[in-house]
Amino acid sequence: MIASGVLGAAPRCLGAVSGARAGPTVVITGGIHGNEPAGMHAAREVLAELRPRRGLLRGKVVAFSGNRRALERGVRFVSRDLNRGWHAPELERLAAAPEYALSIEDQEQRELHGAILTLEREAARLVFLDLHTTSGPTEPFVCFSDTPENRTLACALSVNVVLGLERTVDASLLSWASARGHVGVSFEAGQHDDPGAVRRHVGAVWLLLVAVGALEAAHVPDEASHVAALAPDAGRRALVVEVRHRHVVAVDDDFDMVAGFVGFDPIHAGQIVARDRRGPVRAPEAGLMLMPRYQGQGEDGFFLVREVACAPRPRGAERAPA
Repeated sequence: MIASGVLGAAPRCLGAVSGARAGPTVVITGGIHGNEPAGMHAAREVLAELRPRRGLLRGKVVAFSGNRRALERGVRFVSRDLNRGWHAPELERLAAAPEYALSIEDQEQRELHGAILTLEREAARLVFLDLHTTSGPTEPFVCFSDTPENRTLACALSVNVVLGLERTVDASLLSWASARGHVGVSFEAGQHDDPGAVRRHVGAVWLLLVAVGALEAAHVPDEASHVAALAPDAGRRALVVEVRHRHVVAVDDDFDMVAGFVGFDPIHAGQIVARDRRGPVRAPEAGLMLMPRYQGQGEDGFFLVREVACAPRPRGAERAPA
């Protein structure tokens, strides 16, 4: 079990390492949702390994905590989802509002936004890695705003690739970053309490540093273990899928997901996948299940995805521009 409470009151900046040579500024975010602390544990572990290697590092690596007060409580959020509302009208409202008028997540977002803008002033272009986990078991996967640079970066991780999520989830942190011209992906490492989630996050961070040219593969400690941590199970292959349907849950829906779904499970059209106050919730079409909601909070009940006829590039075949 990966407990939030061990983090205590996490600082906004979990740490930073500046390399001896010029290179990209990589921004790691963990704990954007308060019941997802694995990314913060992983960021701290990688930073500790990077410090004695700073002479080999190009650029800078900075890690930020997300929803600190939700992390202390071990809940997804206190009043609203911190991974929503990253668009100009909301950010302008937060910047202008007095402190007393802000909710907990408003305060968290204003502070995180300010920290990122400070980095922008130092380095015009940033590379983001937003680390997440899910309430149900799943193979690791990566999602992103679908630009050629983001796709190249995502495929360097050699895990399942999910396209189109940014079109169904409104105003996420990475959508905002992409709109500002930055590169970045969101990495889902598995279930919240999966002991392997931290290990997969650590692997994703190291491989991303190599993919953007911040570090040579030969300088990654135990690189083979990080590659193995992200590799599909024997007999499986990494999929490229696109989002076909998002089931939105209202607060008073009494939504209850049918037990036992695992990420990327096949689903047939009309299959009962959940129940709410109106009765059974059926899959509108055949596909694969993604992120079934087995937690009390959040407006995303589940997503249905379908494999698309394209394949990711081999790991290391092309370097993502920094």
